[in-house]
Amino acid sequence: MTLPRRLKQLDRQLARLPADSDAMLLSEFDGFIAGILVCPELIMPSEWLPFVWGGGEGQTAPVFENAGQLESVTRLVMEHYNATANDLHRCRYAPVFEVDTRHDEVLWEFWIDGFALAMQLRPASWAELMEGDEDTQIAIAGLVALAEISRDESGLFGPDIDELVDNAPELIAHWVETLNAWRLGQHRDDRPDDPLSSFTKVGRNDPCPCGSGKKYKQCCGLN
Repeated sequence: MTLPRRLKQLDRQLARLPADSDAMLLSEFDGFIAGILVCPELIMPSEWLPFVWGGGEGQTAPVFENAGQLESVTRLVMEHYNATANDLHRCRYAPVFEVDTRHDEVLWEFWIDGFALAMQLRPASWAELMEGDEDTQIAIAGLVALAEISRDESGLFGPDIDELVDNAPELIAHWVETLNAWRLGQHRDDRPDDPLSSFTKVGRNDPCPCGSGKKYKQCCGLN
């Protein structure tokens, strides 16, 4: 698939971060955003943003070159968040997968790793989906199974794993839209209409989006 310009820009920006920052690959980031959006519980960007550039769960946040770089990366991340939310609303979600051009193989594992990380932020909330209708239960069970396969922790038999792996790219898109439909059916669509407007400009006294725990004016805002 041809990536939109904003995703190409984000890919370059993430690649510019320090090598030890553990910033997400583009496909991993796309899976992470999908998981954040279909999660039964709203997760605010101030909590999940640091994970994108490897500064989550107490890890040392990367050093941005200046405030402009931080705002640029944040803007691109939130643009994709909004675009993905819009695609899900229109039932047009298309995952971003890495492709091994040598064998024309879709590497869906990066995407599912990102989705699984989003699930770890609210594990109790995801359990609610197992009480949904049959399609919802199949969707969440399938995504969990793919995550386990990616981690080499699957308890499935070989033929079942092979079938899931062969159909993963098509199943992922369908399952994500199924989970989103369940979420909307629970009348929990309390996400901001345009979170981009709230998070691309950081107030001087707001927590720094880099995840350092400091105020913006005492961290990246110093540059």
